[in-house]
Amino acid sequence: MEQNLSSFEYQRLLNTAIDLGHFLLEAGAETYRVEESIQRVLYAYGIKHVDVFAITNNITVTITMADDTCYTRLRRIYSRGTNYQRIEDLNNLSRYICEHRPPVEEINRRLKEIYRKKTYPEWAIVFLGFAGVSFFFTLFFGGNLQDALVAFVCGALTRVVFRAMEYVHTNGFFINLVCSFLITFITLLAVQYHLAPHSNSIIIGTLMTLVPGVAITNSMRDVIAGDLVAGMMKAMEALLVALALAMGTGMALIVLGGI
Repeated sequence: MEQNLSSFEYQRLLNTAIDLGHFLLEAGAETYRVEESIQRVLYAYGIKHVDVFAITNNITVTITMADDTCYTRLRRIYSRGTNYQRIEDLNNLSRYICEHRPPVEEINRRLKEIYRKKTYPEWAIVFLGFAGVSFFFTLFFGGNLQDALVAFVCGALTRVVFRAMEYVHTNGFFINLVCSFLITFITLLAVQYHLAPHSNSIIIGTLMTLVPGVAITNSMRDVIAGDLVAGMMKAMEALLVALALAMGTGMALIVLGGI
């Protein structure tokens, strides 16, 4: 349906559509989802043609109007994580936009509400997310209750350190290196002081909180879908995280004579 918007309003709409894609990419959405959401939103307002190119740290969008005037926007993405609740909210907003075609001001307001929406309190992420996952993964990998309790403590401390380093904008590679070093260091000390018998189960169980499973899955999904550049970048990012975990663990083992 053709919309009676001015050139300035179309440019505002383009900026808003990129904001939508930006938030999706930051929350860990697949490349195809980001590109399709931006295209559908812009096509809903009667734009003649839309070209979208998204990778892990960049979104480029070009729109062509009915009079063949073109506008291009590029957005750099500096941080990424995993937030499925935000992805679901943004998907619902995309469907609402395509169905009702609200004013740009309303879209911007809804985007801000979604971005500011609180998901889980930090204590829940610390004790149920990192610590709880470490506890049960340690049991899964053959540890006993003592091992699981040590893993619980390691998991909680890992989240605290992870969040503190994120706060000062530390590179993700070094965050994972430091966290894996901390996990292994505390685990080996606990075993040396006879607080737990199985260091392997504790280390592996706690490191599972840092393993980039979503990134690996999304990289395979992008490659299969034909988004080779985005898929290869996500796969490389996952490999770098795995390398950081291995280096941090190895450094702690060397420091405490574990190998």
